Amino acid sequence: MKRSSDPQSFDQFALDYDRFVSLLPGQNTSWLTRLGLKGKRAIDVGCGSGHAAEVLADSFDEVVGVDLSAPLIDIAKAKRSRPNVRYTVSDMFDLRDDAGYDLVYSHTMMHHIEDYQAGLEHLRDLVRPGGVVALIDNVSDRYPTPPREAYTTPAVLEFPKEVRRVGLRNAWFLLRFWHSKPWLDHLLSDRYLSRAQFRELYGSVFPGAHFDDLGFALAMSWTAPSQRPTV
Repeated sequence: MKRSSDPQSFDQFALDYDRFVSLLPGQNTSWLTRLGLKGKRAIDVGCGSGHAAEVLADSFDEVVGVDLSAPLIDIAKAKRSRPNVRYTVSDMFDLRDDAGYDLVYSHTMMHHIEDYQAGLEHLRDLVRPGGVVALIDNVSDRYPTPPREAYTTPAVLEFPKEVRRVGLRNAWFLLRFWHSKPWLDHLLSDRYLSRAQFRELYGSVFPGAHFDDLGFALAMSWTAPSQRPTV
């Protein structure tokens, strides 16, 4: 498990990150909502503080939210608890469920996995026959790790619009968060696939998958065969 001193860990800025995501409504859920999926069981891997898991609770009988960060899971339990949602702290590779899920979802988490392909294959193994794997991850065609200015400059330029959107107090928080050392250290520890690399890797694990370009990220949806292949 990553320690809070690790720049990839969310532990040291969990509360601020939850507020940050809350001020960007729909960023974690709009594409997922458009898929219009329903079913019995869904899992959100890398669920953070529970924004998507809470939305999924309206369409699935049972939702499991999993994240490596205990502080984020604590926030999810406190702020986004639902009778049919269960949050747990776990490494994704420790997830095992013979019953499988009708939906396996993950948002901007995969680039944190050391073995990207093994992570995708593990998520594929969690879905039931006929179920859907829906994944989003950041991409960057120019730099595997975008420079600091790629985040701070747009934050400054967008500040007047953000004031109109969320008010001065919240816009000031967003601007400070984009410039905060823990968040920038985290972003500058990330390495992203290009769009071509994303399509190639995901397509090799999920043949026939559908891709959507979200600008900052690519999204993939894939329906598992109705019967698992026999070995």
